[in-house]
Amino acid sequence: MQIHLVIPGLIWPGISAISPASGLELPALARMLGLGRHRMAPFEPLDHQLARLFGYVTPASESDSLPLAALRRLGEPSMPAPDVNSQWLCADPVNLSFAREHLLLNEFPADGLDPAEVAALIASLNETFPDLGRFEACTPTRWYLHLAAATHAKLFPLHDVIGRPIKDFLPEGNDARLWQRTLNEAQVLLHNHPVNQAREASGRRPANSLWFWGAGMLRPGTACSLSTVQSREPLTRGLARAAGVTVNEPDCREALKQDTLIVLDSLLKPSLQLDIDSWRACLVELERDWFAPISDSLRTKRLHTLTLTAPGDRGTLELLARATDGWKFWRKPLAFDALLKSLSPSPIQLPGQSPGTTSEYPAR
Repeated sequence: MQIHLVIPGLIWPGISAISPASGLELPALARMLGLGRHRMAPFEPLDHQLARLFGYVTPASESDSLPLAALRRLGEPSMPAPDVNSQWLCADPVNLSFAREHLLLNEFPADGLDPAEVAALIASLNETFPDLGRFEACTPTRWYLHLAAATHAKLFPLHDVIGRPIKDFLPEGNDARLWQRTLNEAQVLLHNHPVNQAREASGRRPANSLWFWGAGMLRPGTACSLSTVQSREPLTRGLARAAGVTVNEPDCREALKQDTLIVLDSLLKPSLQLDIDSWRACLVELERDWFAPISDSLRTKRLHTLTLTAPGDRGTLELLARATDGWKFWRKPLAFDALLKSLSPSPIQLPGQSPGTTSEYPAR
């Protein structure tokens, strides 16, 4: 039996002088790190890695843009499946604020916007931009635009932009002017909207901009080898649905009954927002709910193979641990804090930069 854990946000982002995992008791994670072989693979966007796992990216389609908005919309649990012949954009509400001379983008937590506020903002957007298509909100922080006409602009995923100057990520290519103009007009509308005026008056961050990304038309996924998937994350759920794979809520006990891919994203937002307290709390929960039972299953050989993939902004940590490695007594636990300190820092990659070279599994 095999388990594949995908945990974005496990690797603290950027080059930092702090030790984010210092003082945390993570014995099960340390055992798995010590038992297995690990490496840092080149940077690859999380969305691209997920699509590749589901067969949505193949050598023949490697250069094609991914319809991330349509796929994420397909994974919304409370909404009907989108029309396969329609094109969608993610139009997520964000907050823009100045830091020195830069305009920085930050997203909202899941409960950061009230449903009544969202309904009023969506209504104003639909009234102001009827020619673009139809805006809708599946959750308070996940908004979409059902496009009236296809776009071929190059748009950057929200996770690539959080906490960074937006000037490096503005729309490019065909239709770039249309979406830059729309972005500016939406900012004026949202800044002046009574909802945001009231939020600012009460000391809350306004939803003063949108972030458009993920353009594309939904296409069927190719057959993939995955039989069972667990995730709450809507893009993963959409990819599974496109590939005809059943996806369930994360449950470690059920996962250990069969080969399972599990995507756990509880660390992602805290890491992107540099919220170290929330990140540490979520890491402790992962140790209790996932790392401990998986480590015990490897030790008792109930689980044969664990693959752990942790996409980060400097590269992807890949861990391969097998139950048959248990007899290698010289392999000692490797503290997660020590692993983080050992990762050689490299500059954050901006769009258009070529990835680094792959490092091999170290001999142990």
